[in-house]
Amino acid sequence: DLLSPEAVACAAGWTWVDGCERDPDASRQRNLEQPLALARACSRRGIRILHYSSSYVFDGASGNYGESAPTSPINVYGRHKAEAETALLDASGGSALLARLICVWGRESAGKNFAYQVMRAAAERGTLTLPGDQLGNPSWAGDIATWSVRLLEERRSGIWHLAGDRPDMSRPEWARSILEGLGRRGLRAEAELRTVSTRELGQPAPRPLRAGLATSKIQAFHPLACRPPSDLPADFP
Repeated sequence: DLLSPEAVACAAGWTWVDGCERDPDASRQRNLEQPLALARACSRRGIRILHYSSSYVFDGASGNYGESAPTSPINVYGRHKAEAETALLDASGGSALLARLICVWGRESAGKNFAYQVMRAAAERGTLTLPGDQLGNPSWAGDIATWSVRLLEERRSGIWHLAGDRPDMSRPEWARSILEGLGRRGLRAEAELRTVSTRELGQPAPRPLRAGLATSKIQAFHPLACRPPSDLPADFP
């Protein structure tokens, strides 16, 4: 019954970090209040909720964060995601499933994620300016979907990190991996990669530099050989 589901997966949110920094009221509405309203509605009807959170709940000072690490967001987006985690767990009586994500890539209609950016730069023989000091796990959306379904099937709750197996991969290294994958498929695989510091980019919102997520919990629950960014699916993009 579409009107009486067993569970609801809430993947909505405003993920434009700099936009959130400029308009904190809109960020609060879309990243905290809306998912909280959904969680409360689900709770009233006995429906479980899966909500996707972010590695931006951490300050990025150390990296390889486990699920129990204290949150310490350094920007508006991260603060509202952290507040949403606490609020949803409270609204659901602790039954909410919260999946923290990082550096997600995969097919999307908007074509905005990092894999698309690198592929466009290669196709156009363009230049990408990348922060060399931001580290994290490139995470294939298909792997996240697999884990999400298994967690819901097993009626799990609480906080889980759903991410690839490289919490220390830099953006230039990630880009080179994608270019390698393009070359394997016989596609244009050259782009100029210009490496700078995050500070040099002058972005409105501070970034957690070492925001990588530890994944031992999810790998113990459902072991998965994560797709590396060089392994581009044949139908991607």
